[in-house]
Amino acid sequence: MSASTVMSGASPTEPRSVLVSGASFAGLATAFWLNRLGYRVTVVEVAPGLRRGGTPVDIEGETIAILKRMGLMEAVQARTLPPRRFAFKDARNATLGDMAHHPDDEAGPRYEIHRDDLLDVLCGAIKGDVELRFNRSIVAIEERPEAVSATFSDGSRHHFALLFGCDGNRSNTRKLVFGDGEQFTHFMGGYFYLKVVPDTGLLPPNSSEVFAVPGRMAMLNGYDDRTDIGFGFRTTGEIEYDYRNKDQQRRLISDRFSGLGWKVPDMLAHMGGDNDFYFDRISQVRMSTWSRGRITLVGDAGYCVSPFAGLGGSMAIIGAGRLADALARHPDNHAAAFHAYEEGLRPFVEQVQERAAIDSVQMLFPGDEAEMAERDRKLAMGDIGV
Repeated sequence: MSASTVMSGASPTEPRSVLVSGASFAGLATAFWLNRLGYRVTVVEVAPGLRRGGTPVDIEGETIAILKRMGLMEAVQARTLPPRRFAFKDARNATLGDMAHHPDDEAGPRYEIHRDDLLDVLCGAIKGDVELRFNRSIVAIEERPEAVSATFSDGSRHHFALLFGCDGNRSNTRKLVFGDGEQFTHFMGGYFYLKVVPDTGLLPPNSSEVFAVPGRMAMLNGYDDRTDIGFGFRTTGEIEYDYRNKDQQRRLISDRFSGLGWKVPDMLAHMGGDNDFYFDRISQVRMSTWSRGRITLVGDAGYCVSPFAGLGGSMAIIGAGRLADALARHPDNHAAAFHAYEEGLRPFVEQVQERAAIDSVQMLFPGDEAEMAERDRKLAMGDIGV
């Protein structure tokens, strides 16, 4: 039975047919492993194509091991970016502390790859084996003992043995299955803006620079042909804004950063008036369980570390790999597989989330004078934990 027959809903559920919601790192990696395990995989994505843009992804530790098992590490290495230097700057552009990232430093191999390149590698690995359906989302989910029924945005309804929510930190799957996503959101006390523009000449290629004053941070990432412009600010509580209103979000950044020194005026000038940028609160997704019946979550949908931490791609690949291992150990028992997946991965997720919530945020943009003094003390000692 083909995937398209399963999608037609004209026949009983095929025991090996599964649905993946979301075609980013978590969805593509999960689809890869499910296909390898012998499932008939359909991926649905609300966007008209792969969601491109964004900052590069760090590949290290367990992520490297999993990509090797997938047979994709050589393709990743072929697209690896040159080593970069990360520097903290003061208002006069003097360096307060810096470090270099090398492919094989003391912490083990570490690579950086453009987000779009990693998407292409993962998508290429499932091409022809997995059914990808864009411009489609799930609007209703009904779980029965023997199957999951999914109603799609085109009005059609289809049945699957299992459903995997891989649709990001604002996961629609999570909302449909577990309820309002706000109950699972842990606000980390700030907001972050990111825009990728052509090379600005504001810093050398293959380098990153950060400037901060209490409660505000400006970051530049330089590459051969582009520059990432980033701003972050701290707040005592959440602010009201419309996540669909790009004009409002631009004004938030302009109002909070106008008048600041360093390279900030030039950064603001490069923001432009288009809507091709990312703005969101800095938050994590924390859930007591990632699974319910025949449905489980992978990556940011279940355990977003924080968009600010830059670990989403790695955590998605690790999550998909760990889930595949659990399904391989329990091939005929999805409940046991989902339990093993969660029990094995949760300690690691909580450790990474805790580190991101404290060390990364306080180091990159201290909230007050006390945190600023502690950051400067660490920089003077060479303790740069980012």
